[in-house]
Amino acid sequence: MPIDALLMTIVVVAIFVGFAAALAWADRQTSAGRFDPDSRR
Repeated sequence: MPIDALLMTIVVVAIFVGFAAALAWADRQTSAGRFDPDSRR
């Protein structure tokens, strides 16, 4: 495997992992306020 392809694979995987971590963090931040609107209904 050429070093360019290996480097590009690492970069793409790092982007996906960072995006997944950002989504998990945002979900954790908003999950605390999720119970208030549901309890009012």
